[in-house]
Amino acid sequence: MFTKPIDEITFEDVESFCEVWAEGVRVEYKQEITRSIPKIVSSFANTHGGIFLIGVGADQKNNMPICPIEGIPKDSGIEERIQQSALTGIYPGIIPEIKLVDVPNSNNVVIIVRVDESLQAPHAIKDVTQVYIRVGSITQPYEYKHANMDNIAYMFKRREDSQVVARQILERIKEKARAIEPDHITIDNLVHIYDAHPKITIIVQPTFPYRPIIPIPDIYELCRERLSPLRRVEGGVSYVEQRYEEEYIDAIKDDYIELNEYGIIYRKAMLSIYDNYGHERIDCYQFFSHIKDVIKHAVGLYGKCEYLGNIKISIQLQKVLGRILSDGDAQRYREDITGNLNAKTECFDTEVSASIECLARDLENEDKRNAIVEELMCQLLWAFNIPVDNPHVKEKVKKRIVREFS
Repeated sequence: MFTKPIDEITFEDVESFCEVWAEGVRVEYKQEITRSIPKIVSSFANTHGGIFLIGVGADQKNNMPICPIEGIPKDSGIEERIQQSALTGIYPGIIPEIKLVDVPNSNNVVIIVRVDESLQAPHAIKDVTQVYIRVGSITQPYEYKHANMDNIAYMFKRREDSQVVARQILERIKEKARAIEPDHITIDNLVHIYDAHPKITIIVQPTFPYRPIIPIPDIYELCRERLSPLRRVEGGVSYVEQRYEEEYIDAIKDDYIELNEYGIIYRKAMLSIYDNYGHERIDCYQFFSHIKDVIKHAVGLYGKCEYLGNIKISIQLQKVLGRILSDGDAQRYREDITGNLNAKTECFDTEVSASIECLARDLENEDKRNAIVEELMCQLLWAFNIPVDNPHVKEKVKKRIVREFS
């Protein structure tokens, strides 16, 4: 329930959840609607995110939910009242995800309130004078705690520190990727410097990666069937695939993938190119292919550790100056993204970047995922002089994404 699309959650999911999860740092139960909604919601947002179930009581001795689940009478406007309480009773305001689930054989419902760890923490309540966090221990599963100045300073500092952590981790990953690069590739008795070949780098990471979110053995188990052979590296696992066929420049393959305990997914790959009438061309199908593969890794990793927070997806194309973008799959799809344009689809930059921020679970929702890919693709295509602001072109991109990701 931490990551499943909220519209798909059923009463059976609620029952299964209650069999496993006691009240704690990430879970809260209340039999009735309470005035403490701002405190509960803000404490989740200030800590690690979590789920708040209304209509489910909790045993005061062991903090486990009381079954069978009774729910509360269904009343019009419940959802709006909870949202309003969170929005107006918390600063900065929070809009949690909310769903009402019917309790079978009754007129009652269970209210699911799901809150993400917030980018805007600290969140305060009561005239912006109180900040709550959730803490836990072995003897006391959880408690509310007023955040002192040190807690609040930490929340602000973790934003800054998390970026330092991310830079350090990414630099180590890049060093490993560089270490496996060949000095040169010989093709037809000519030396083609590796650095001159176009490449794509895709990084998916929590927006504030200030702590590990998944054990390394879990990453290994997650990847060992899809990526073989795996390499054990500091903080995670990696995969390398290399191939250099001297007869064909477009057969060169150099792919490095790493998944890290901080939730960082890194992929760097060479883009195949082919010569057409004296121009080196890149097939835009490769953009779809690499993005699709990285998203699969992200969905698996964030689903495995039930990460609820915000993520950033960034893409960088390197050594693309003067390259022409083509659509080799146009005949198969009958939708040539790069064809029938008045302008030449040539890149006039050495490097091209695209990025977007979203929720980790957005990648599991087809419509949201497609919208994310569309935004990234439009940023990349724009750099190749493709008018993605043209409704006709944009519609072709949308249709292509649906087919690629179906």
